[in-house]
Amino acid sequence: MEYKKELSGVKRRERIINELREHGEVTVKILSEQFGVSEMTIRRDLHLLEEQGYATIHYGGAALLDRQNIGCQSFSLRKGKESENKRKIARRAASFIKEGDVLFMDTSTTVLEILTYMPAFRVKIITNSVPVMETVYRDENIDLYMAPGLYRSVGGPLDYTTAEYLSRFHYSKAFFGSNSYDPIFGASAAEEIEAAVKKCVLENSDENYLLIDHSKMGKRSFVKYADTVDYTGILSDEELDIDWRTKIIQNGGSLILC
Repeated sequence: MEYKKELSGVKRRERIINELREHGEVTVKILSEQFGVSEMTIRRDLHLLEEQGYATIHYGGAALLDRQNIGCQSFSLRKGKESENKRKIARRAASFIKEGDVLFMDTSTTVLEILTYMPAFRVKIITNSVPVMETVYRDENIDLYMAPGLYRSVGGPLDYTTAEYLSRFHYSKAFFGSNSYDPIFGASAAEEIEAAVKKCVLENSDENYLLIDHSKMGKRSFVKYADTVDYTGILSDEELDIDWRTKIIQNGGSLILC
């Protein structure tokens, strides 16, 4: 069913609930086409419905949350619960974004989640993340710049062409994820090229934010690319052990618990 006339947010979400009840699941792309709004607007709608207990978000859409049968939740719901800390981190990161910002967003899934919570500001986004590109490319508020380079199946382009391209820009804010961060050693990557890409952005950004949940704390990979003091803020979750909190602060970090 198509909706020719643009609805208010409340009416649109009421229609989405009806779609969920009828079909059990919805996709962002189809809802965007039905209601004539951006995919980012639909993602915000779905997030609100998740908060209200009507649905559970998964990549690309949402499923109806059966309140009468919580014990038989789908895989997507279980995955969502495991990602709760990441969503809290992403929500806080999104609160730092302002009108007119030039943003870098890397290939992290936590960074991708920022787009669910980002206000409808006019911004520029520069990225080497294909999922970020797929999420925002039709949003009229966003000028999208996609880095070139050899495509990697996890994330997107990543080679020295990517690094050279990203080094051209001045960023208001840069958002990074990492599989390896130790407050003493710093942030590190498994490959030299990944470290080079992140480092060239870090050096050109006014504010740098590292988004890392407690499960990745204390890990070291092959190539170091940043010290704790290089980040404007290190965003983690409330489950972070007190020892790690202390070490971040002792090494000059600004810890933001979400």
